[in-house]
Amino acid sequence: MNGKTWQRNTSGLAAHAKQRAERKQQQVEQAMSKLLRENKPVNFNTVATSAEVTKAYLYNRPELRDRIEALRASQRNTLTPQRTLLGRTEGSREVLLAAKDRRIKELEQENQRLKEELKVALGKVYERL
Repeated sequence: MNGKTWQRNTSGLAAHAKQRAERKQQQVEQAMSKLLRENKPVNFNTVATSAEVTKAYLYNRPELRDRIEALRASQRNTLTPQRTLLGRTEGSREVLLAAKDRRIKELEQENQRLKEELKVALGKVYERL
């Protein structure tokens, strides 16, 4: 050997790796767009399946991870409004309470009327004795 070292030509390998990474990134972006267009849930499982990448790929890339988490959170808020009182929204809860208040007043009035009628009836019975 003459002591000469060969310079390695890795530029083609690096270029190919960069293209593959860009292609995978595009696949993930397209998958998220498709899921949003079709009003399907966006989460790590659905994106990984749709983009044909692993979940580890998504979790290990902070920009993708943050975007998926943000989309998932926004969908959770828009698809399932915050529920209270046996699965009712705040607006329906208020309507229900108003209806119950109205019914309570009606029943209290009826109860008062029946008490008056009972007094009159008991008075008549007493007079007959």
